[in-house]
Amino acid sequence: MALAVGLIVITFPVLTYQYVSKAMRCSTLEKRLSREAAQVASLSDNMKIFRAQIHRLRDFDTRLRIIANLGSEEASGPLLGVGGVNTSLGGIRSDADQLADEMDRLREEARFRERSFRELYSFLEGKRQQLACTPSVRPVRGWLTSEFGYRRDPFTGLRQFHEGIDIANRIGTNVVATADGVVSGIREEFGLGLTVMLNHGYGFVTRYGHLSKVHVKVGERVKRGQVIAQLGNSGRSTGPHVHYEVRLNGLPANPLHYILN
Repeated sequence: MALAVGLIVITFPVLTYQYVSKAMRCSTLEKRLSREAAQVASLSDNMKIFRAQIHRLRDFDTRLRIIANLGSEEASGPLLGVGGVNTSLGGIRSDADQLADEMDRLREEARFRERSFRELYSFLEGKRQQLACTPSVRPVRGWLTSEFGYRRDPFTGLRQFHEGIDIANRIGTNVVATADGVVSGIREEFGLGLTVMLNHGYGFVTRYGHLSKVHVKVGERVKRGQVIAQLGNSGRSTGPHVHYEVRLNGLPANPLHYILN
């Protein structure tokens, strides 16, 4: 009896210590699991937001490519989904592995979209420059007195092709460049009198005739709307006006098709 009591006295503290230690370890593990579960849940929510943003970028990319008439760019597969959080230790590790895989996938998708947007930016920037160099405004304020196409010549009375339009106003009225470009020529011509020619690139050239004064020089770069000359009555002219031509790839085009204002 005394031996049994002695064993109890000896083993009880040991068993109690082991129990308390295990209980404390379990409590610590449960708290850690709870924290990890909360962290995984928060990461999962953030990943869903990030994935939705990537999807919106993908849709925006597609729309821009349709507008720009560029070929479509497809990612290497669908984005992975995010499931619910498992609170077991194995489940948390599984969720963490899944989230890590999806994060790698989203990073690759983001890099893909960045390359695609750089390509789109380069394309649209080129278009912006092309639009800036496309004639699109009136060269001078005034009244349209002769249109593009066949007409009766005011001096000979013969049917003749008119390669531009005539806009009348007072002598000295400002004449502006109708698009960005470079002054490629300034000369006196028998028919058009004092004439300025602008080369806009992309196949566009414009001519402004019957001027009274020129404010630019050959080789000078000009911007759309910049005053380049003043309206006059030089050359073969029945009154003060500007003869305005648009040529595309060397062929005369109707300037009225390019005037937006």
